[in-house]
Amino acid sequence: MKRLKQWLRNYFGFSQRETSGFLFLLLIMVLAATAPFLFNYLSRPAAYNPLKDQVALDSLAAQLDRNAAAEKYAGKEATGRTPKMPVRLHPFNPNTATAEELMELGVSRYAAGNIIKYRAKAGGFRYKEQLKRIYGLPETLYQQLYPYIDLPAQQTSRSEFNRPGLPDNRNYPNRSAARYERKSYRLQPFDINTADTTELKKIRGIGTKLSARIINFRNKLGGFAHNGQLTEVYGLSPEVVDSLRKYTFIGPEFTPRPLALNTATLDELRAHPYVGFNLARLIIAYRTQHGPFRSPEDIRNIKLVNEEIYQKLKPYLAL
Repeated sequence: MKRLKQWLRNYFGFSQRETSGFLFLLLIMVLAATAPFLFNYLSRPAAYNPLKDQVALDSLAAQLDRNAAAEKYAGKEATGRTPKMPVRLHPFNPNTATAEELMELGVSRYAAGNIIKYRAKAGGFRYKEQLKRIYGLPETLYQQLYPYIDLPAQQTSRSEFNRPGLPDNRNYPNRSAARYERKSYRLQPFDINTADTTELKKIRGIGTKLSARIINFRNKLGGFAHNGQLTEVYGLSPEVVDSLRKYTFIGPEFTPRPLALNTATLDELRAHPYVGFNLARLIIAYRTQHGPFRSPEDIRNIKLVNEEIYQKLKPYLAL
């Protein structure tokens, strides 16, 4: 190495430091040139050995064979316990047939039991299609049995069906029918701001929950200033709102509960449906910085209050 360095210094006129740098740069170039070949050699996959995969496949095949044998044995055992009876189709009445007779027709024991339970609870089968309701009776088997069912194909009309033991009123054509006078009922309009839940529930579509919701909204609002506010009650359908507008009114002398801008607390302001928490904070901050409101219209100086909000609040604002 020393001789190489001495030769380089003499041949190129390098200093000792330049000679060391030249050798280091030369080493880097050699490594860069041989790096691809070295990487390909190191990353070359090992020779494929199929022995491991063959062992795994053999184990999986053996497991599948064991499962198939177990399922086959279970199926044989199950069929051995409940051997299928030979099917002999003949006319039958599901109201009188026993479970054994139904099983001879190809009906399973489960479905036969359901047929007997159904006719005991429902009072018997009256037409063929009722058998479709039986759980466990396949559609294909029902179609095979359909021609042999000793029942009408469709349900008979009520006029043709007479209950046993009951008199037939058709034998008395001259019998006068009892007449009852119907009392006409017409809902009288009522004041929406004084109505209770009983009056509100007289409107079709309003129950206990909706009537309580209307009164709760009315109390928070301070009373309805106009009937258009009914659309703001959560849960009222347009049909119910139309009925309320038709059968309710607002008294001419009614005055909504005022919302005092200069004295109301934060909780009182935020409880109003048209104010909320953010506007309530801004109202408190405004009167703290600028002093009391001189008129209700001063609330327009708050940036959050646009024309729509002001028109909603206007009937309730006071000093």
